[in-house]
Amino acid sequence: MISIEEAFERLMAAVAPLPPIEVALGDAHGRVVAEEVRADRDVPSADRSAMDGFAVRSTEGSEPGTVLRVAGEVRAGEPAPTKELRKGEAVRIFTGALLPAGADAVVMLEATEAGPDAARVRLCERPARGQHVRARGSDRRGGEIVLLPGDPIHAAEIAALAALGHPRVRVHGTPDVRILATGDEVVPVEATPAEHQVRNSNAWGLRAQLRELGLPARDGGIAPDDPAGLRARLREGLAGDVLLVSGGVSVGAYDLVADALRAEGLTVLFHGVAMRPGKPLLAGRCGTCLVFGLPGNPLSTFATFLVFVGPVLRRLMGYNRCAPPCLQAKLRAPLPRRPGRTSLHVGRVRREGEGFIAEPLPSTGSGDVLSLVRANAFLVTDPGTDPQPEGSTVAALLWPEAAHR
Repeated sequence: MISIEEAFERLMAAVAPLPPIEVALGDAHGRVVAEEVRADRDVPSADRSAMDGFAVRSTEGSEPGTVLRVAGEVRAGEPAPTKELRKGEAVRIFTGALLPAGADAVVMLEATEAGPDAARVRLCERPARGQHVRARGSDRRGGEIVLLPGDPIHAAEIAALAALGHPRVRVHGTPDVRILATGDEVVPVEATPAEHQVRNSNAWGLRAQLRELGLPARDGGIAPDDPAGLRARLREGLAGDVLLVSGGVSVGAYDLVADALRAEGLTVLFHGVAMRPGKPLLAGRCGTCLVFGLPGNPLSTFATFLVFVGPVLRRLMGYNRCAPPCLQAKLRAPLPRRPGRTSLHVGRVRREGEGFIAEPLPSTGSGDVLSLVRANAFLVTDPGTDPQPEGSTVAALLWPEAAHR
């Protein structure tokens, strides 16, 4: 067995971001930027008003109560007035409108009093140079970097790309991920299982974890505990970029996956990680396909995806930050430790005051998929014999949906 850290390093060294492709802006959400995106011009491109009010010269109104002649108005969407603002004048202006030449400040409407004929306006405050003005280039100068390779594209980035005039974007490709469950005891989720059978929760859980990364998956169904049948189903899965095989990777007489994959040309990166749950994890390559043999117990499948599979997929998608978020939290109850293995405990993390509290949740072991329901993190304890005491600080690996639990 190797440590979690060594296994992670081997995987990261074995993969690189997929080649860039160009997609329409409407298809870019959830993808990752593949090249620098720079401002094509100054943003804003000219001085604009940030308020409804009056554009003035800041040298006017040295005292509150100054009265100025209203020399016109300018609305958003109109060119700036060609006539320069003169001393003693103000121009009625609306949010987003271009400042007239000579104006360098805006007095908001609430700080003015209009004359009876609307031809004059009284300033109720002393204007300062630049007040309520979005100055040219104050957001970005032309040529400045806005997005870097590796930046994920969400709603804010879509809006920025649109503002910068990018109807198409270069992003990294997304991997073709395929799932295969194995085992004669596994039945479809809609079936009523006999006592010796279990429903195929792993495939559904994996599909959901993939969806949280914005990835679809091809479900290869359930392969039997039969070498020939298993190899046939594996060949179908190996046509993708990543194959996730659930079950059959331990050392039992009917754990056939490792041998079947080797027969298909698997180069093993590692088989066995010093962690609990997830010890039997297998990772390797068959040609261009990266293969994960995930342990069949549901907690193990969930944990190994979070710690290893998710980061690898994020790396393929071009993310700079691939590991799951980890924070330090104070334990609300003691946690057992396991000699020789790092343990991942089902838990719930919440903010309390200036820090975080970690509450371990009851679980009967790696087969207890229902213990995941109220959790939002794995609490990590290092190898050891003595329990980690209540009140000590523990590392917490947060799940993607942690903020919603």
